[in-house]
Amino acid sequence: MTVRPRRVGRGAPVSLTAALVLVLLSLHPASAATGETDRLCSHDEVRCSVQAPRLWAEGSTQRVGVTGRPDTSLTVRAFRLSTTRAGAVTWEPVGPEAEVTTDERGWGSADLALPAAPAGTAGGPLLVAAAEAEGEDLTTVLGAWSELVTRTPELVGDEYTADKPVGAALGLRLDHVVPGSVYAVQRQEGSAWTAVPEQEGAGAPDARTTCEETRCTVSYVVPRGLSAGAHTFRLVDVRSGTPVATWPVRPRAAGERRELPAAEIFPVLGVSVQGSLAAGVGSDGAAVVRPRSRNLDVPLLDSPAASPAGAGIHSVRAVQFVAAGIAACALALVLRPGRLRRRR
Repeated sequence: MTVRPRRVGRGAPVSLTAALVLVLLSLHPASAATGETDRLCSHDEVRCSVQAPRLWAEGSTQRVGVTGRPDTSLTVRAFRLSTTRAGAVTWEPVGPEAEVTTDERGWGSADLALPAAPAGTAGGPLLVAAAEAEGEDLTTVLGAWSELVTRTPELVGDEYTADKPVGAALGLRLDHVVPGSVYAVQRQEGSAWTAVPEQEGAGAPDARTTCEETRCTVSYVVPRGLSAGAHTFRLVDVRSGTPVATWPVRPRAAGERRELPAAEIFPVLGVSVQGSLAAGVGSDGAAVVRPRSRNLDVPLLDSPAASPAGAGIHSVRAVQFVAAGIAACALALVLRPGRLRRRR
């Protein structure tokens, strides 16, 4: 018995083409989006980002911006980040969450309030990011860096242990300082506190410095003639009269040197977030309608600083439509009825 090939009706190519179109349409990024970040970053024309002020004082409210898919919401939150000795990144939520919804142009903003820090708590690196990203690898986090400054500065050190040289100019380095703060160094003498000189010599001014930036150095000297035992020195906020830190000092002829702690280094933020400004995908028309913060270390895509190499890159949507058209035409040519009929 001979099995003859079955003729394919004219409706078959249409059905297969329709199925192909459905498959191609299902590949659109919006249908695959799951979390808030995925949805925000799934637009082909507006790249996603979170924008925050460079500096954030404790207890203040700041405006946080978001760019991305129009009419899309992202819940943002501030986090204090630090690193362990092993290099692991720890997250500490600060304050409440805020929901930001983009408008028809892909821009949105909302106020985010941070509480006052507990007494004696120094500031540090602050990350404003999608709340859902807490604890994730920073390269996959959509967010922006800020710096939290508090009433209590971080004492980085003066390059000596408690054994400090007498008569030598010492520079006490401070970090995460509220700009404009004025600090003075004092030492305890019995039950009272007395000013410490800024430098050696008769008539030297008291150790007192106005910090214009978040990083500051206060110069002081350990006076000669102190006993060899331990003495208590302190740093005072001159404007409020509040002591913000104390440390022990043992007067020595030379002192004992120590290295200052190294700055914390974090992974590059957001470089693996597809469709984000940080990832730098493409260059054809991201509609960022507000000035971005200075902490976004990528050029604006419509600025001359943007990479010219990407000028010929097409959007994901355009590539999908072209691919769909080519695939449909190819399938139609392969499956057209004339090719499936037996030659006479």
